Amino acid sequence: MTTLKQLQEAFRSGEEPLREDEYLGDDSLPYCKKCNTRRWFVTDDGKWAIRVMCDCQAEEARKQEDEEKRRKHLDEFYNRRELSLLGNRYKNANFTTATITSNNLEAFEKAKSYVKNLQEVLKYNIGLYVYGDNSTGKTYLTACICNELLWRKQNCIYTNLASMLDYISASYNGRGDGKGGLLARIKACDFAFIDDFGKEFLGREAQPTSSKWAEEKLFEVLNERYNAQKPTIFSSNYSIGELISVLGLDKAIVERVNEMATRVIKLEGDDFRSDVCKRKSEIAKRLGI
Repeated sequence: MTTLKQLQEAFRSGEEPLREDEYLGDDSLPYCKKCNTRRWFVTDDGKWAIRVMCDCQAEEARKQEDEEKRRKHLDEFYNRRELSLLGNRYKNANFTTATITSNNLEAFEKAKSYVKNLQEVLKYNIGLYVYGDNSTGKTYLTACICNELLWRKQNCIYTNLASMLDYISASYNGRGDGKGGLLARIKACDFAFIDDFGKEFLGREAQPTSSKWAEEKLFEVLNERYNAQKPTIFSSNYSIGELISVLGLDKAIVERVNEMATRVIKLEGDDFRSDVCKRKSEIAKRLGI
């Protein structure tokens, strides 16, 4: 190993050449021309020296490391989002771009707190039940929650009862596992989102047999989540009470939903679908359509 004195003499004599972006300091060691910091570390006893990065090189290395971490985080996020089955319409839904009104402000604040307190939500198995009339923004709100949780490295599944029943029916008919073990993923994922809950039971009196089968399978799925003690987020056009009074759902199902939905959030007063249609109509009119 070369001693510090030998190294200094080599740099002074030119035997050890300087790099293009270096200059020789008063201590006969190389310094960076850009940040003026030494590129050699001297041991405490002053006898030995080893080459190190100057400040700007270290900063560039940190930037590259941070960028690599950012790219990795993005790739993992996109992969989790793809596996979540969240549709293209809502894949970019987030709290920063959401349309906040006097009607939904409180709901969005609660949703933000839900994500912010992620660890406590998981620890205490806190679920949500979001309900309101059509076009009040229920799906968008829950999609915002889903995307924020995905960004925070949580595995989520965003589905509805129709998709679950279709998967179960397909497995019975021997069509195979086309959705990557949907039911297993619903059971195992950190957060499960069930959108438009209860809609499939409209007009159930016309098909009592299939409706009863759907109820049985729904209870099985809910029970899996319940026993796994993992949070479930529901969105529905109906209050929990209306699941019985309007849809006539089995009391056991409604009781299970009530237990899983720690907090109930109601959305009302807005009609985002009409607003979107109006804006699209205005654009089409400007285009001469």
